[in-house]
Amino acid sequence: MKALVRIAISGAAAVVALGVVFLLLSSKPSGNSSDAIIFASGEPTDVESVTVINSSGVFSFFFDFDEGGYVLDDIPPYIADIEAFFDFMANSARLSAKRQISASGADMQAFGFESPFAEVLISFFDGSQLHLIIGGIERVSGDFYVTVNGFDGVYIFGSAALEQFLLPKTQIISRFVTPPLAVSSPLSAIGDITFTGGVLERPVTILNTAGGSESTALAALSFGAATHIVHGAGVYQLDQTYGVYILGSLFGIEAAGIAGYNLSSAQVAAFGFDTPYMSIDYDMTNGTDADTRHMRLRVAAADNGLYYATLENSGVVFIIGREAFFDIEYEKLLLRWFLTPLIMDLSAITIKAPDTEYRFEINNDNPLDPVITHEGQTLDVTLFRSFFRLLTSASHDDVYLGPLPQPGPDADTLIMITYEYKNPKKTSDVLSLYRGDARRANVFVNGVGEFAMKDLFAERVLEGSINLIAGLPVEENW
Repeated sequence: MKALVRIAISGAAAVVALGVVFLLLSSKPSGNSSDAIIFASGEPTDVESVTVINSSGVFSFFFDFDEGGYVLDDIPPYIADIEAFFDFMANSARLSAKRQISASGADMQAFGFESPFAEVLISFFDGSQLHLIIGGIERVSGDFYVTVNGFDGVYIFGSAALEQFLLPKTQIISRFVTPPLAVSSPLSAIGDITFTGGVLERPVTILNTAGGSESTALAALSFGAATHIVHGAGVYQLDQTYGVYILGSLFGIEAAGIAGYNLSSAQVAAFGFDTPYMSIDYDMTNGTDADTRHMRLRVAAADNGLYYATLENSGVVFIIGREAFFDIEYEKLLLRWFLTPLIMDLSAITIKAPDTEYRFEINNDNPLDPVITHEGQTLDVTLFRSFFRLLTSASHDDVYLGPLPQPGPDADTLIMITYEYKNPKKTSDVLSLYRGDARRANVFVNGVGEFAMKDLFAERVLEGSINLIAGLPVEENW
């Protein structure tokens, strides 16, 4: 049996070419050790065409000699399930009945041939044909009564052998809305991605810092060695565990059914995609040598808890269940720590409280041994590293407050921490804490507030600043 080797399009028809193996078929049915009656025992590439008439209509898969491949009725190649098509042709090339029963003309109505389930015409490259009429169901076994052209009587075929002839042609359309993951992690396969709609109050973008734009690389400096950053109301580092869970659910989405294909833009929009429930736009490089592909996945509500899904410009509408990414939680995407730059990327840190201010200059000429100064005084670098760990430990408590109102001029400011960068193109980061609920501080990162933390952090930072200057140990816990 040869493998499927290519897919091409000829006009509006889809052509699937098989590696050609032409084996002659037996012209007469024969028995085997299990007493099965064999009508065809060839290879899938022995089949020139299969035409089926059933309750879904009429469809035909046939070999196009000009193209050197198989036409899959009107199904475009990019949505064909190649394995399903191969199995269809293989099953058509190997047909056998369990047994034969005698039947007179009067019995034919009782066997269901007046209203058959399906009619099948299989043509082989050697010129032979099989014409099957699939009648009623045998009550005891659930098998089918079948007549075969050129052979007397009625034959009993197992239901598994005939199932493909009772289904619509969409059985060979791939049920994968999106391809299965072909690399070790979805974080490696997906570039920049934006989620819009669904349970989200506003669009959320996750940026991949590897090979990203200059603006992405500059934004990533706020988080040191971050591989992904999240843009929502503010900018944060991605929590990779939750990121893998959500992004992973975008791969291998399997449909429950096909609502339509070869659809025009207007026909696709009629399913509700002009105002979709959810939209996901992303770049995907799903494989070591794979090309980058831009994906625009749209989801619209259907009935019975199901959804329509389509990839833009595919002309195909799938029916899917609720996937994990439908319930994406913005706050879970965000790593708890607000700002975690690297010392080697900084030129200065300023600590400002209502009645005091400290500025620590950082000379990174030797990144392994930076020189830290305050008002001309060189500070102990080991103590500074302890102090820096305290600063970058600022984190929320997993309670999302939503966008907080901007503090007014009379707001009770606890502390402001400003990180200045060596790269002149990188804007300084400012972490500001304002008095919140009891023993709490509302946190604003570059003017955006969505979380709170213990107000003891501000006290520790001010104490740490004094101790650092005095050459005393810095308390890192708060």
